[in-house]
Amino acid sequence: MTVRELEVHALYGLTVASEVPLHQSRAVQPSGEPDLVIRWGEPIPRRSTPPEGRVLAHLETDQPYYTFTVTESGEYVLRFYRVCDFVVAPSMRRVWMHVVDGADAGVAGVLAAGALLSFVLTMRRQLVLHASAVQVGDSAVAFVGRSGMGKSTMAGLMCADGATLITDDVLRLDHDGAGYRCRLGATELRLRKAAAELIEKFPVAPASRVTSDARDAVRLESAQRDDVPLSAVIVPVPDRERTKVEVTRLRPMDALITVLCFPRLLGWTDRAVLDRQFHDTAGLVETVPVLQAYVPWGPPFPDGIAAAVVDEAFGVRAAPVVR
Repeated sequence: MTVRELEVHALYGLTVASEVPLHQSRAVQPSGEPDLVIRWGEPIPRRSTPPEGRVLAHLETDQPYYTFTVTESGEYVLRFYRVCDFVVAPSMRRVWMHVVDGADAGVAGVLAAGALLSFVLTMRRQLVLHASAVQVGDSAVAFVGRSGMGKSTMAGLMCADGATLITDDVLRLDHDGAGYRCRLGATELRLRKAAAELIEKFPVAPASRVTSDARDAVRLESAQRDDVPLSAVIVPVPDRERTKVEVTRLRPMDALITVLCFPRLLGWTDRAVLDRQFHDTAGLVETVPVLQAYVPWGPPFPDGIAAAVVDEAFGVRAAPVVR
């Protein structure tokens, strides 16, 4: 299959041509060489040992989840022990996905669209947040946090109230000298639960599907502009006992520590990556307000919650920050 026969998308500032279904709606006509080509590799047996090379990142839960390495030849291997290996060329322009025997190739595809692209962006020295972002008017709001903190749900509530989706779960930011701009990414919200409740908030129910990792993926109206300025980073704090939205602005040092607690990829050990993440995040929080939003949580979700978050956030954002 030639590159011209692959599914080609514009994602996170990259032109990505993939044999592996990424389930995105940002298709573009191929023009020139893609930034990244993802192809199916041969199936592999399940392995319990790390791949060869210097370890860049390692994560364990109840057992090893993934290990990323770089070999002496410059090739990268991303081993997700129970699912697949991604073998990334030194150029960062070619990837082969080798699914573990008996594993679900659909789950490997989810990893390709999220973790793999986050790795490639990080190694290309881009600033990547674990965030969902929406466009409100001429600016963007990003919701940052670990899995389960309500990033996608907040983005969905905002879209039900008229915002458009910039991305879910992975946010690339570009610094233009004056501020930060959001690059277009995922076109579906991947929800753990409450998808039915969220869909009911829309005047016309958006399309949805169940993903290979048992999430509800909801396809929303997507933003079209690929450089929307970021006006605020919001850390949602869901609270089922709360009845009113409360937003506070974090001081730069608290903001830095908070955002660094939520990397898109956990377990980095590579000093160059860690130093760059610290430096880039420090620049971000000095420029863009970081807000903590205590939000009444559902389901059911109170009516007007998105508008309340926007009103509170933009009011607090304009107030002087205490250092």
